Amino acid sequence: MSRTRIIVVTAGVMMSLFLASMESTVIATAMPTIVSQLGGIDSYSWVFTAFMLTSTTVVPVFGKLADIYGIRPVYLVAIVLFLGGSLLCGMAGSMTELIIYRAIQGIGAGGLLPLSFITIGAIFSFEQRARMQGFFSSVWGVSAVAGPLLGGLLVDTISWRWVFYVLSLIHI
Repeated sequence: MSRTRIIVVTAGVMMSLFLASMESTVIATAMPTIVSQLGGIDSYSWVFTAFMLTSTTVVPVFGKLADIYGIRPVYLVAIVLFLGGSLLCGMAGSMTELIIYRAIQGIGAGGLLPLSFITIGAIFSFEQRARMQGFFSSVWGVSAVAGPLLGGLLVDTISWRWVFYVLSLIHI
């Protein structure tokens, strides 16, 4: 694989990992506003739980599908599910819809995270992987700082719905 292609693939994988990691920090900032507009304080925790349950349980499924069909097509399915779930979350009209759409988004995230690391493992040699893991770990640190800032900015200036739309737009 050429150096240019390796850089492009690595940047794309880092971007999808960044968005999946930003998701929880951005949403946490927006949730009080979402609850005030959609109601359903009793369902508040399910917005996070649905995402975590689905993203955790589908990891081995995506791993097996990647073994059968290859990393690229399965990774694209994960991206589509994450983006589709994000768009649906932005259009949610009730807390129940938001919870269902967050579960869809979580299924996509459950594929993005492990397949990102599988892709890096396939591209880089054993010696280079440790350095690349450092770069990918820094994505989590940046998202921990940028997520609440972006979430607060979007909620205060535009709408809570744009928290989900921005995740989709950046990923495209």
